Order: sequence, then structure tokens, then C-alpha cells
Amino acid sequence: MGMKATMLATVAGLALAGPVAAQPKPGTQAAPTQALPTAKPPPLGAPQQAQPARPATPPPGQPAPLHPPIMPPAAQAVPANEPAAVTRLRSLLGANVRLSYASAQALDSAGEQVRLTGVVLEQPGKRATADEVTLNGLRPDGVAEAVIRGLATEESGTQVRVGLLRLAGLTVPRGAGGPPRPEDVRLDGLRLEGLETSGGATMRLASLTFENWVAGQPARFGMEGLDVSRIDGGGVVDAVRIARFAFSGVDIASTLGAVMRQERPRSLVGRASVEMDGLELAGGGRPVGRMTEMRIGADVTNPDGSGTGTLAFRGIRVEATPMIAAWLTRFGYQAIDADITSSSAYEGASGRIEVRDISLAVREAGTLSLALAMDGLTQERMQAADFSATRLISFGLRYADASLFGRFIAAQSRETRTPEPQLREQLAAMAGGALSQPGAAALDPIRDVVQRFIRGQARTIEIRANPPRPLGMADIQGPPPGPAEAQRLFGITATAQ
Repeated sequence: MGMKATMLATVAGLALAGPVAAQPKPGTQAAPTQALPTAKPPPLGAPQQAQPARPATPPPGQPAPLHPPIMPPAAQAVPANEPAAVTRLRSLLGANVRLSYASAQALDSAGEQVRLTGVVLEQPGKRATADEVTLNGLRPDGVAEAVIRGLATEESGTQVRVGLLRLAGLTVPRGAGGPPRPEDVRLDGLRLEGLETSGGATMRLASLTFENWVAGQPARFGMEGLDVSRIDGGGVVDAVRIARFAFSGVDIASTLGAVMRQERPRSLVGRASVEMDGLELAGGGRPVGRMTEMRIGADVTNPDGSGTGTLAFRGIRVEATPMIAAWLTRFGYQAIDADITSSSAYEGASGRIEVRDISLAVREAGTLSLALAMDGLTQERMQAADFSATRLISFGLRYADASLFGRFIAAQSRETRTPEPQLREQLAAMAGGALSQPGAAALDPIRDVVQRFIRGQARTIEIRANPPRPLGMADIQGPPPGPAEAQRLFGITATAQ
């Protein structure tokens, strides 16, 4: 519902600016307007009151219709001294939209810059009002600037209010072949302040900005103070708050156009980033989770996507919801507190990707880290979901225990009434049996490392795979290999500290 409300507010604002409202096809004229009958001439631009229509009388012997016929909205008369920009706005809105206002002030001698107050837009089932609308440079395909203050709309039980909506440098090309491509639209700037919606979910947004919707150029987006509550069907989460969200360095126009045509978007060379601060999730009035900050960055050096990237999710907290409460209680946790970090590199020509270190660090539990190198993942193959040329170059998995494995042993000891030292020896023996095979001496170091970790003699264990040659899909298809065969195929080694 929040997204629907945002779209309603934006569409209403654009409608007042003109370009997204109904437009006549090229070569045709808009339907001529007719004066609406009134009891007395209204003041300039004021809403006009229609006389009640008399229902048609059915012929004798026929029952009256259940519903009166739906009549098209009557057009309004255009005041003789109306500024030229307002008259142009009427034609852009279309014959089925009624525009009225309390006052109109021309800000230049030609009437191209105007300020309207008490604005009302009406069509069947829809209504939008604005305290003030200022237009500058209104054209059939856009507007140089439109500023709307005190905007309110209502449709299908959803109310939207916007304190300020400003559009600058908007161009929406007109054509007979349907809506324009995203790459053909231009928007220099959009600013929205004080958005509130109600009806289904309730949403409040302090501010939103979007700059530089221009094909081939980086766009910028920023949002602050988002609060969404009473989310229908949200399950465990029915309220979301975000203090700040922003992105930059992304060619939104070209990317959206490529996605709509199911084409591969071109990467824009340069720095791109996505940031978020202060995410909070709640359900039933109680906290469910939060994240202090999110940072995603990419330095793209070539249009084929080559470059480096970093990722950080910090201050993650997951509360003891019913789904995980029993697990947390079993191991003695009140909640999960974690950070996720990663760094990576990509080479577009060969499709080589290196995940140098992606780590999940859970407080008072442990840190799990992954390293990975693969090639054959070119953008063309990924777009076609073709992984036949993908090859594994290396792989590494590292776990540094803080207390999770010790808590697991303690829980198992309580539940099975087995002393912890005896339980550790049982598990070590099971691991030793699985990693002991005749003629597979190469497994001995791996077996010893795993047993040391189980017995509590080491807190960190690392397993790496360095195949003698890169492994393609054909090399690893078929039944899973046994421990000895897997060690030879993947070049598996292990260390413990």
C-alpha cells in the first residue's frame, strides 16, 4: 500500500504539471469544452456547480433502471482573462478532467508563468486538491518547473497528502507508438516533502529527492524519515522504519529500459553506491529486528562490469521471534547480533569473479568466512542463465568459534545426560571414522584438524579447496565423490588454530 500511495501522489503531481495526463493523439483535436450551467456566473476559476440531472422516465409498463445512467463529466468554461499557461494545462489534462481554482496570477506579461491557489482536479471517482500550484514553461511534452504545495488526493479509500512536490526539467516525448521509452524521458530534479498516506497501510515520509534521470548519466536518489505501519499481510513484520536511504552512480533511465526489453544493462563506468541507515522492523508493537547501517559500493572500470566492490551490513539484530525463540533459548541467547562484510573483484572479459572475504560475525557465537574464485561468468552468459562454461578455481571456508560450538556441546550434554568430555570424544570418533579410508593418507591431516576442533583443542578451523586444475561443470556432475576422491579432485586441505 505504501508504494501505491507514493505512485498516487506522484501521478497527481505530474497530472497538475500536465505531461502525464491524457493527451490527444497527434493530428487530432481535444474535444471542445462546453459551459457548465450555473445559477449565476461564478468567480474566476471557481468550482462550478452542475444542476441536478433529471433521471430519464422509462416508457409506461417498463420498470425503472436499478442505476441511473453514468453521464460523462461536463467540461468547464474557460474564463476570458485566464493566463495562457492555465488554458494550456486544461487541454493537456483532457476533456474528462475538470480543473478549477480560487485564483490565478500571471507572473509574466505573456501568462506563461502562473501561480494558482485553491486548485481542484476532478474526474469520476478521483479528486485531487492543492493549496498552491506554480507553473513555469509548461509544454505539451513537459514543464521547466512545477511546484505544488498542500497536495491531497483520494482514490479507492486511500488518502495521500504531500506538503511539497517540485518537478524541474521534465520532458516526456509524445508519440503515437505508446508510452515513451525510459531512455527518452528526462527529469532534472524531483523533490517531495511531508508525504502521508492512510487507508490501508499508513506511511509517512519526511523527504525524497531524485536527480538526473538522463540516459547515459548517473542518477542520484535520497530518502529520509520513512515510517510505514499497519502493513496488511505483513506476517511477523507489520511496521518498517528507515532513517535514510540513498543511491548514486547508477544510470537508472538506461537500466530500466534494458530490463523492460529483457536486455543486459550496460554498466556505467565510475563509482556507484547504495546506503541505508537506521532500519527498524516491528510486529504487534514489539521490535522484531534492526540494522544500524548498510553500505554497498562499486568501482566500475569498464562498461563490461569490470571493477571491485565492497559490502557491509552492520548492527544487525534479530529478536527472539516465535520462529527462532526455542533455538535461542536452547543455546542461551536473548537475540542474534551480527555484522556481514565482503569484498570482491570482477573481470568482465573472462568472467572471473573473486569473493575475497565474505564474513558473517555473530556476537558471542562465532565468525564464518568464505572465499571463492570462479571464471566463465561473463555478463552475457549470466544474462542467458548459461553456466556451462563456469569453472571453480579455488574455495575456502573458515570458522572461528566464539562460544557457539561450546554451547552446542553443553546443550547436547544436558539433553543426552552425557558428560561433555565423553560427548566430545564420541563426536571426534565419528568424524575420524568418516575421514579414514585405506590408502587415503592425504585425508589424515584433515581428520586430525577436525578432531582437534571437536575436542576443544582449537577454536578456529579452515578448509580450503585448490584443485590441480580449474573444475568445470562436467567435472563435478554425477554422484558425490567419496572423501578420498573429493580430496584428490578438489585439492582439499585443512588447518586449525
